[in-house]
Amino acid sequence: MRLLAAFVMALCLTASAQTAAPPGLPPLPRLTSPRLYVLDCGTIISHEPERFGLRREDVSDPDFSDPCFLVMHPRGVLLFDTGLTDAQVGRPIYENKNGYEGLLKTTTLKGELANIGLTPAAITYLAISHSHWDHVGNGNAYAGSTWLARKAEYDVMFGPAANDAAKNNYAALAHAKIQYVEGDHDVFGDGSVVLLSTPGHTPGHQSLYVKLTNTGGVVVSGDLYHYPAERAQGKMPAREYASGTPQSRKKIEDFLTRTQSQLWIGHSIDWYRDAVKAPGWYN
Repeated sequence: MRLLAAFVMALCLTASAQTAAPPGLPPLPRLTSPRLYVLDCGTIISHEPERFGLRREDVSDPDFSDPCFLVMHPRGVLLFDTGLTDAQVGRPIYENKNGYEGLLKTTTLKGELANIGLTPAAITYLAISHSHWDHVGNGNAYAGSTWLARKAEYDVMFGPAANDAAKNNYAALAHAKIQYVEGDHDVFGDGSVVLLSTPGHTPGHQSLYVKLTNTGGVVVSGDLYHYPAERAQGKMPAREYASGTPQSRKKIEDFLTRTQSQLWIGHSIDWYRDAVKAPGWYN
């Protein structure tokens, strides 16, 4: 009887540690606090730090990583950015170009999600830092999620001045379940995952704050910064000095100090090289 009771208790403990997963994928963990995943969504070959007010010697690596981020929370799953389009996987650089920049993509976002037991249908919320092509490349695949959108960015994406080439990759979002957010938005209602309003790079640009049990607070900066040298030297693209970026940067720097959080500059190869990447995670 004791052995039977122990066996039953072990089954119960196993069941309590897991939750339902999409068909064909392993069970997902039942969480008590958030996890943050760094997903490989491509690499951008770009050798013009001068566009950001910097000299070549100011940066150790002029290229850009292009990660996406996923938060697994006890109350749902948030995908932040969708990266370069999956259609570019394995294609040569001469096909994968955006103006002067070359695009490298070796894995799909769907594949990155599958590695941690998710399909697009499992994403509760979609949020994008902003609507530039390297952050919305797979938007169509996640239109079944609730899109946490800022009206100012929606107007950029679907207004008369929309970039038609990029729009092809996110057009389905126009018909998604849209939840417009303003200011700083607490995604799950417990203060652990917050979309921070940081306009300037685009009118509705936002950053992501995640409070993790072991790692502490993390702010994913979107395109508030591209290189660490921008932060160190106070440099930015010329047009952004008057667009709101200085005020948004000050807001984030004050936030980092107040919450004792760290800043993740996603486009920084220096940061990305050492980051724990999915299927590993931060908690």
